[in-house]
Amino acid sequence: MDQPLKKEFEVQWSDLDPNRHMRHSAYNDYAAHMRLKIFEEAGINMRLMEELNMGPILFREETTFLREVGMDGNIILTVALSKARADASRWSFYHEIFRPDGIKAAKITVDGAWLDLEKRKLAHPPQQIIDLVMSLPKTEDFELLIPNETK
Repeated sequence: MDQPLKKEFEVQWSDLDPNRHMRHSAYNDYAAHMRLKIFEEAGINMRLMEELNMGPILFREETTFLREVGMDGNIILTVALSKARADASRWSFYHEIFRPDGIKAAKITVDGAWLDLEKRKLAHPPQQIIDLVMSLPKTEDFELLIPNETK
């Protein structure tokens, strides 16, 4: 198993809801940031996406909330590739969010693909992106998808 990308974030006042715990959408905001970070660290940065005129698009984002997160310390987020087609045209990421005491607070799964920004249609990435996506850290149960599968 690859080590997932792991980052620490300080919970901000703006992350909280009226119940004084992290609002539901803040979990997903941090996860989105982590996906951009894992792409950047693999070499898929904004400049490359601009040159290729493509960007990531999500089909599904599922969050399971396990424990409350307050403003009492930093959270740790992880991200790893959990599924992908061999041509990297479709992919899934798995995130975990941990409280300062190490207890898992949430898990997030997203399914996505690449969008041609000019045609506004799904795109098949060039070999450079395929190689970079396939080099990303993977979950222990990483699954290589067959193109016609709808997982």
